[in-house]
Amino acid sequence: MGATYNRTARIAGYFFVIYYIVGVVGLSLPSTRDTFTGLMPLSLLLSTAILLFFHRKWRSTDAVILLFIAIIGYLIEVLGVYTGHIFGVYEYGDTLGFKLFGTPLIIGLNWMMLVYCTYAIMEDTRLFWPLKALTAAVLMVAYDVVMEPVAIRLDMWSWPPNNIVPMQNYQAWFIISMVFLAAMHLAKVKTGNRVAPWLFGVQFAFFLVLNFTLRIL
Repeated sequence: MGATYNRTARIAGYFFVIYYIVGVVGLSLPSTRDTFTGLMPLSLLLSTAILLFFHRKWRSTDAVILLFIAIIGYLIEVLGVYTGHIFGVYEYGDTLGFKLFGTPLIIGLNWMMLVYCTYAIMEDTRLFWPLKALTAAVLMVAYDVVMEPVAIRLDMWSWPPNNIVPMQNYQAWFIISMVFLAAMHLAKVKTGNRVAPWLFGVQFAFFLVLNFTLRIL
């Protein structure tokens, strides 16, 4: 059973590599950029569905904590948009799909996916759990750093008036990530997920490459 799981997880990992390479090409070319931008919410849904399919031992607690992260993540973003006091002053564009209270519903799913991935990456290390959470939160911030320029370029969100990302945004990402990751640890979630490192690594590379291609194409 373990060998079958690992083999299937590798196949899923290779799928992510190919899928996101196609995404880089589609988003880099002006002739196909609008089409691929419109597919981004679907890509997030598909990626998250595959990720959660490889969760090894589902418990009701696992489902509750992941749903908690998705809902609270969304509500924090709503407060952030309306007040400007959490991440700084920003607003969402149309790329991420349907918005409620000025905030795409899918953004909560994005929080959950990223927290899950970074948690799973650190899960099997021998560090004391607060250090695991700390390291995973650093990964979250690093991801946001490489994502921000691409997100702005693709109208996922913007930072009026000059699209300069405030340091407050990264500080908030770190603190919120630490809270969510601590909740995962306190709930003793066991993912055993071999696809999570693939997805996080491929998405990180996806945004990193787009940082260059969107500037020159």
